Amino acid sequence: MKIRQDQLPQLLQKSLASTYLISGDEPLLVMEACQLIRDTAKQHGFDERQVFHADASFDWNALADEANAMSLFASRRILEVRINNGKPFDKGAALKAITVAKNPDTILLIICPRLDASTQRSDWVKAVEEHGIFLPVWPIERNQYMGWLRHRIQQAGIQLDPPALAMLAHHTEGNLLAAVQEIEKLKLLGETNIDAELLGEAITNNSRFNAFQLADACLLGNIANASNILSQLKAEGVEPILILGALVRKIRQLIILKPLPPQQLAAAFKQQGIWPKQQPPFQKALQSLSMEQLYACLRKAEAIDLAVKGSGDDPWRLLHELVVLLNGAPA
Repeated sequence: MKIRQDQLPQLLQKSLASTYLISGDEPLLVMEACQLIRDTAKQHGFDERQVFHADASFDWNALADEANAMSLFASRRILEVRINNGKPFDKGAALKAITVAKNPDTILLIICPRLDASTQRSDWVKAVEEHGIFLPVWPIERNQYMGWLRHRIQQAGIQLDPPALAMLAHHTEGNLLAAVQEIEKLKLLGETNIDAELLGEAITNNSRFNAFQLADACLLGNIANASNILSQLKAEGVEPILILGALVRKIRQLIILKPLPPQQLAAAFKQQGIWPKQQPPFQKALQSLSMEQLYACLRKAEAIDLAVKGSGDDPWRLLHELVVLLNGAPA
């Protein structure tokens, strides 16, 4: 079944599917959909979670064996498969087999970027649609952003008057992670009703850098500024995964934009939800970064994700290396 994101909570209340495919380029929305599935699965006894990063050297047979293996203690598991380019190197044969088998003690959660039209017509995606749930996560369009922001503010238990809401929308410029961070900061004010004056003071007095400022500094090639922002984010206790999400979104957008001729960029920026005010850093990065460097950044991001999940590497050291790569260091 192919669904919208707003349908997911209701479907999870009814029953759990054996396979979920979550695809999209908006890190916050993908992360929240996956977390909702994990939380619901845990309530139903799926206490074990195994994460697989399906790169070019990934052993798909090992995944199939893991899905078919019987646990000594009969634990119920989530097998989480992350495919950075959305194209399984075995053409999806293992994913299709696991999906069709429907092991009642295993949930297959597949996470990948937005799938192109040809991939959506592939056998493995069709199998997920027939036997599980396919949720394509679409970015919030500019004309939808105000409604989305208003809903998130209501969920946080605070109220903004119309001028304050407009100010916050302008300040976050459609960056969902930045918006959520600002809403969390507003909750700390201890006020349930916030007007433009109070919001203005909160924004003005807030000297903290956010992850999107870091990403823009990287794209502009300002390594000193980017390193300074990263250091302050670390000092303030910002979660590395939030920083990584902002950087990966920019990297994937650059990979999509890089092959395009200049006359197609205006339409592509619009399609990617990159507003005119946000375009100068992208234009600078498109001139200075090669496709090889961008893919090197993506591989480094994967290593950071593993570090956050406990691989043993220091995620902050790897984040600094990613910042250096994004500033044009050789791949």
